[in-house]
Amino acid sequence: MPAEQADGFADNWAYLRTELHWLDRLLMAAAAKQRKEAKEIDRIAQSKADQATSHWWKGLITAEGNAAYDEYRQPSSAKIGYQAQLEAQIQAARRQGVLLGLPSLCERLGLTPFEKNLVLMSLAPEVNRRYARLYRFLQGEEESQSDLPTLDLALRLLCKSDQEWRQARQGLVGNSLLLRHKLVQMLPGSTQSLLNAPLKLSESMVNYLLAEQPTAQVLEDLLTSHGVAGLVPQVRVVSRNASLQWLQQKPLPQNLPALAATLPESTLAVLQGMEQRVQGYQKAMQQWQLSAKTLAPPGLLALLVGMHEADKLLAAAILADALQKPLLQVDLAQLDPLQAADLLKEIKAAAPSVLLIQSAELWLKRSSFLSALLLHQFWAERRRLPAITLFSVTQPAAVQLCWQKQIDRSILFKSPDAATRIQIWQQAFPAAVPLSAEINWPGLAELPLERAEILAMAQESLAYAAAEASETVGLDHILYTLAQHNWNVEVKPIKTKKRSRKKTSGEGQE
Repeated sequence: MPAEQADGFADNWAYLRTELHWLDRLLMAAAAKQRKEAKEIDRIAQSKADQATSHWWKGLITAEGNAAYDEYRQPSSAKIGYQAQLEAQIQAARRQGVLLGLPSLCERLGLTPFEKNLVLMSLAPEVNRRYARLYRFLQGEEESQSDLPTLDLALRLLCKSDQEWRQARQGLVGNSLLLRHKLVQMLPGSTQSLLNAPLKLSESMVNYLLAEQPTAQVLEDLLTSHGVAGLVPQVRVVSRNASLQWLQQKPLPQNLPALAATLPESTLAVLQGMEQRVQGYQKAMQQWQLSAKTLAPPGLLALLVGMHEADKLLAAAILADALQKPLLQVDLAQLDPLQAADLLKEIKAAAPSVLLIQSAELWLKRSSFLSALLLHQFWAERRRLPAITLFSVTQPAAVQLCWQKQIDRSILFKSPDAATRIQIWQQAFPAAVPLSAEINWPGLAELPLERAEILAMAQESLAYAAAEASETVGLDHILYTLAQHNWNVEVKPIKTKKRSRKKTSGEGQE
């Protein structure tokens, strides 16, 4: 990464020069390796048949290199530092109001890294003819006289494993917006295989990507002309002074203490420890006149694992209630990737004491649309505050190991057992609502319902009871609600004992 670009790219061409410099190194390394292997093959091969089968016999004769198409693939860790630096420059340019053509296209269409680099490879011959000569050498003069890269070459150069090769090919020819709307075209001849198809960008696409200062309107015009604009979400423009555009303040349940009692004791103990850690930090500074530099950062990062979002939301509510702070929540699944940077700014400005981030695997997985640099900065900011950040994921395997190691607490939320379901059923109704004594709580608890489902059933049962002007919510109202959700079960009511009078000796005698 050139040193003069430490504060972001000045314009689109400064960005393109950096990307093309990376492509130069990739192609030159592949060309050098191909020349070396060609010399080894020519030294041993005695016929065209020997040359055609070299991918098999060279593995038996020499230990250098790999068979088939693996010979061009780069080590998986070779460009990790470079890509992180590149993303930092892109974000810096964006903060300065500089729109970069290819990154904006990628964010607008949600392109994968493979698709982005495929576009770059297809654009390069429009910038300099040396790329066409390199492509011809790597593809073989007999196979291709085109200036353009083929699908086969792109897959060989850009995929690091067989699995990546399969996923990239399937994603490209299966449902890629680039091919479907002819932003990129594959031009196979009548006798050529799909792998040997040259990849060509549309003329309007080339003009947009090579513009010195592309604009958002030009991008929208490009997508509209190719029929793509209506298929992808628009960028929402909001005022910088607007508050809580993406964060939501969640109200705490009125019967929170009763609902909290239904969580496992181990979970409650972890939550209590987190609350005491945050509150104790401030008290320690006041009691012993300590400075922030002498203590560890007060902020905590916790991972909430499981399928049950209602339990996670309850845990977040318990923390917010204990700290006497509002609970702010955001679901990344409902967030356009283009809004991630603005969301981080909003979180920084709001500085919530308790923040619940749902669908957090979108930021924490390996193929995250948020750069590692931005995520590191976000974690550091949250740690400096006396605050708790909760990342909700369905599976721990969805989180990269490097992020797992930085998590302070991890809580696994399992499905409630029968005993817990009894508590949830009983606490799901507000205290002001009278309940029939005939409700069979153990019978209802036999149904394998989750917490959110039980709470929803209780709310509906209230409505049915009120519609009948019933004085109490009875078992029949609950069973009717269950039937509406295809739970046709037979739960018998509990028979209440009636007090009977004993006959006296004088009764029944005349």
